[in-house]
Amino acid sequence: MYDRRIAGKELTFGVSGKLHANSLIMYDHQTDSLWSHLAGKAVTGAMQGEKLKPLPSMFTKWDTWKRLQPNSKVLSSGRSGSLASMRDPYESYYGSRDTGIIPTRLSDKRIYPKEYVLGLVVNDKSKAYPFSVLSREVIVNDLFQGVPIGVVFDADTTTGAIFRREIDGKTLSFKLGQPTDKKALIITDSATNSSWEGLTGTALQGPLTGKKLEPLPMTPSFWFGWVDHYPTTELYGTKK
Repeated sequence: MYDRRIAGKELTFGVSGKLHANSLIMYDHQTDSLWSHLAGKAVTGAMQGEKLKPLPSMFTKWDTWKRLQPNSKVLSSGRSGSLASMRDPYESYYGSRDTGIIPTRLSDKRIYPKEYVLGLVVNDKSKAYPFSVLSREVIVNDLFQGVPIGVVFDADTTTGAIFRREIDGKTLSFKLGQPTDKKALIITDSATNSSWEGLTGTALQGPLTGKKLEPLPMTPSFWFGWVDHYPTTELYGTKK
């Protein structure tokens, strides 16, 4: 998800039908430049080299999103039928070993090519957090490019969130807390023992009640796609 303004000009985008490193390519209607949707960067045309500002977002299941954001609006697809009846046309692809139409430019065998990762870019440096590792750790207190990072992962819904784990200039460390119900993912900070909703980064109880952690823009991706765009990426939880 990106802010589609560049240098004060608002761009509108369409699907080009082309691929770049097995990743969808957008084009802007204003200059016909081609953009990588994964990197948010113009790869050809008058806008080549320009980058869109990434915005925090979440890839999750609909019932999880409804619970976390009950007042959300829903973008209609224009198709008839309810959300519950819609099927993903790429469902069979997710479970196959196929990595796409075009051969990958880089073969990085640190993890399985179609392992899901949460991709993060800070100060033009990248890092990936594999779902297989996050399923075991749930909460990661990390430091990347000098930024205190908190990664929270709900294995039941395969939903992840990444936050800057600082409040009022103080760096917090988190651990798994006691859930208020079966669906909530509660974490607590070691400094004040406040309870937080892990996927929204909102303090629910304790001295920090009402405080919110700053969400960081992230990209859920297959490993082969992420490393093809970010070949020097760090990989959490594994040895290179």
